[in-house]
Amino acid sequence: MTSGPGAFDRKGPVALIAGEGALPVAIAEKLSEEGTPPLILTLRNDLELFRPLAGKLIHLRAPSLGRCVREIKAWGTSALIMAGRIPKRFIYCLPLLFDPLTRSVLAHSLRDDHSLLGSIVEAFEREGIQVLPYWQILPEFVASPGRLAERDPTEKEWADIRCGREILRVTLPCSFGQAVVVADGAVVAVEAMEGTDAMIERAGALSGRGTVVKMMKTSQDLRYDLPTIGPASIENMHRAGLTCLAVEAGRTLILSPDDTLSLAGKYGIAVVGITPSDSESEEKDSLSPPAP
Repeated sequence: MTSGPGAFDRKGPVALIAGEGALPVAIAEKLSEEGTPPLILTLRNDLELFRPLAGKLIHLRAPSLGRCVREIKAWGTSALIMAGRIPKRFIYCLPLLFDPLTRSVLAHSLRDDHSLLGSIVEAFEREGIQVLPYWQILPEFVASPGRLAERDPTEKEWADIRCGREILRVTLPCSFGQAVVVADGAVVAVEAMEGTDAMIERAGALSGRGTVVKMMKTSQDLRYDLPTIGPASIENMHRAGLTCLAVEAGRTLILSPDDTLSLAGKYGIAVVGITPSDSESEEKDSLSPPAP
């Protein structure tokens, strides 16, 4: 593992807006272990996961940026971490329940994840609330370059990694497709609104084999929405028959890294950290299989 670029000075209490997935739980655990249990605001229903980790826990019935601002300020902090996926169904199915600030943000933002999250961050910053880069709470979870699990990718898997990376170079600037599944040079599935796990399941039904390549937009704000993998990702790949996972080094979080990579070894799934390259020589160095 490695740590990413940049730094922030975090002192005192922190608020956490917890979306879906294991990442918000891991962040809450780390903050609690450090003796600074956060204010947690969430739309999730599995509140029992957060109760022992929170300084205060607030269950939101609908997205409400206005309430988040009020609760964060009342908690006595101006530091916020946003982590986990907010299902798009809340945006499309509950507009009448939104508060004025949420409606204003949605009215002036595109609905792709990058634009929407950027608008939300700007709304908090206008209220004097600093959004912190959550990966720095868990620097040991940041993927390093090179082989991460027990085995190296095969020649065919390296070819699919290169193909997948080229596909992502096209899709990521369009604000979709953080991940793609490639099998023998053919694109099996591209991630959209459904998320990586659903894409993996779909790829398994279509091909039953292939390589997952997961990266992020080069201009993306490192404070939020980093690609994340964990034990569930490996389990889903195993069920789908996918045998190789390439993630962007320095810009991907591996949750429960020991468990995740051990599970990959158990299932014979290759996991490798790759880097975007701008030249043929860099590509050869970062994306070619090791010499025998």
